[in-house]
Amino acid sequence: MSESHSTELPQMLHQDLTELFQALGSAQSPTAIHGSLAGVLAAGHRLSKTDWLEWVVDQLGPVDPLTENQQVMLLAFYVSTVKALEDSGLSFKPLLPEDDSPMTLRLEALSDWCGCFIGAFGTVGVLAEGKEIPQEVEEILEDLSAIAQIDTESDDSAEAEEDYIAVSEHVRMAALSLYLEYNKTNTPDTPKQTLH
Repeated sequence: MSESHSTELPQMLHQDLTELFQALGSAQSPTAIHGSLAGVLAAGHRLSKTDWLEWVVDQLGPVDPLTENQQVMLLAFYVSTVKALEDSGLSFKPLLPEDDSPMTLRLEALSDWCGCFIGAFGTVGVLAEGKEIPQEVEEILEDLSAIAQIDTESDDSAEAEEDYIAVSEHVRMAALSLYLEYNKTNTPDTPKQTLH
């Protein structure tokens, strides 16, 4: 991962995190962790440094304690995801395998990301029984749920590539729409909620 001297952190690459997770002895995919994290953030919740590290370590189940460098990378992963969601230029995108990966692998990852996003989004109380959910939000969640169950068998044709690009862009905009809907009141003076 290249260093950046700007104040904006670029989103981490799938390959960087795959290598980190493998070094930790974890079978978790970066896509699943990113989908879950994005779902929690989109629902308006924030995690303290300690809470994030405890949560991600619980998810990853590393064989050894984290080194300082590994902690720094995981914290950068969190911060870069928050910054991308907050970016007025809408730079956020789901963390998926690189474009030269086989189509089946990318479709599986997109499906996994959507499932993890919805699961995490729902765990933080936004969808609690009795709470009124805007129709637009219901439609977005239905779309993401359908994509989470997408048929991942595909060829690497130009048509399949076009379809994948269109669906992944739809997922990106859906996540941003939910983020904008549930993060309207997060100002510097608003206490940030944490996930327990």
